[in-house]
Amino acid sequence: MSLPYNFYISLFLESFVLDLFLNYTSTSESRVGYVADQEARVKRAVIHAVVTGDTAWLRPNSGQPVMIGGHNISVQCHGERGDDYRVWEWHGHVMTYDEENGYSLEYIFGHFYERIPERQE
Repeated sequence: MSLPYNFYISLFLESFVLDLFLNYTSTSESRVGYVADQEARVKRAVIHAVVTGDTAWLRPNSGQPVMIGGHNISVQCHGERGDDYRVWEWHGHVMTYDEENGYSLEYIFGHFYERIPERQE
């Protein structure tokens, strides 16, 4: 499967901008900044796997979590017959710690719409 050149450029630019933003916010010691950073890392890992076609390690729709960036994440994939896209969804928890509250779990989730190329018949 060959993807258009501008798709890779837009993916690179999104990753570049997110890296700049996350490196700025992750320097703060806030729990929200840490969770946002980890959530973006999980998103990039899942999207990279989908775009490259290496999705077996995600174990989609198995109900079994996979380890992404040290976090247990469950991945689902679904699409309706006749649609020109497939939806990848994931959710899991990020463990955080602060002096006041101790350890706590923060819920993260996300989704990605994978475009399915038209079939040549």
